[in-house]
Amino acid sequence: MIEIGGLPAHILLVHAVVVLGPIAGLAAIAYAAVTRWRRYLAWPLGVLSLGLVPVALVTAQAGEQLQKARPSTELVREHAEQGDVLKVVSVIFFVIVAAMIVVSFEPIGRRFAFLGGLRENRVLRTVLLVAGALAGAFFLYQSIITGHSGAASVWAR
Repeated sequence: MIEIGGLPAHILLVHAVVVLGPIAGLAAIAYAAVTRWRRYLAWPLGVLSLGLVPVALVTAQAGEQLQKARPSTELVREHAEQGDVLKVVSVIFFVIVAAMIVVSFEPIGRRFAFLGGLRENRVLRTVLLVAGALAGAFFLYQSIITGHSGAASVWAR
């Protein structure tokens, strides 16, 4: 079992996902909805969504090790299932956010000039902005549900 300072790593790492996941979800929604905020949100949102992928995967791995080391209850198993969903959602969220930023943020889009007409396609841009907002909302939801199920597995008696 991975430990940090004598504590199971999952207990410490989970805070990064529970805090940064909802922030990333809200940022994706704001990016999609408010055009003038895009220049301020593009880089932080891109870096945050990319960073959350390994954090979610490592946190889930540490959680699986913790689950094997301790007695498992039904609440712990439910939390593990939610964590598995969150791993997949974090990867999908990153892919959608990256695509959304590439087609809608001009300074980054210039680096992808080979995409040419795809960046100019208004329908594609609109679809990706809507998909980004929906992915942000679902990532926000899944982060909260996963965190809540983890807290319930620890504190419910």
